[in-house]
Amino acid sequence: MLAAHATVRGTGRGRKWRTEQLNRSLVLLLAAEFQGFARELRELGTSTFASWAAAGNAALERVIEARLTEDRQIDRGNAQPGSLGSDFGRLGIDLWPAMAARDVATAGRQVHLDRLNKARNAIAHADEAKLTALRGEDSALTLATFWRWRRSLNALAGTLDAEVAAHLGRLFGRKTPW
Repeated sequence: MLAAHATVRGTGRGRKWRTEQLNRSLVLLLAAEFQGFARELRELGTSTFASWAAAGNAALERVIEARLTEDRQIDRGNAQPGSLGSDFGRLGIDLWPAMAARDVATAGRQVHLDRLNKARNAIAHADEAKLTALRGEDSALTLATFWRWRRSLNALAGTLDAEVAAHLGRLFGRKTPW
């Protein structure tokens, strides 16, 4: 998508519309990638938790995994702050305060994640009024906004990964699992 964006040059008719559509596509892809990352990390955390808690009892491990994955919000909605907090909370972690303690930039990144999801939903539901409102929040769907959100989510992913691993290590009195 970034390569396609780079090929749309000039000031002629249609350029603004084409780049706008590419920017929207980039936002959708970014939201999807972050959600996929969060889901995979949640599955890894759940698997580790169940394995360590069951201590070799395969039947108990399956029961624990089933309970920890039951009704996950990330399976039916966006990877937004509330759903991530709820889903990772099942592992016993108070997610956002723990991440903020690990990295002071977390609060700002959480705002970017929230705006990304607002944009994603507005695009997916063709809600131009919500997209206009995002412009007022300094979140117009430009390539610069995409890059800002991407950097922010990359850093947020690193903090999330590190905190989940550290939490599991502390919880079970073990070395971090990854």
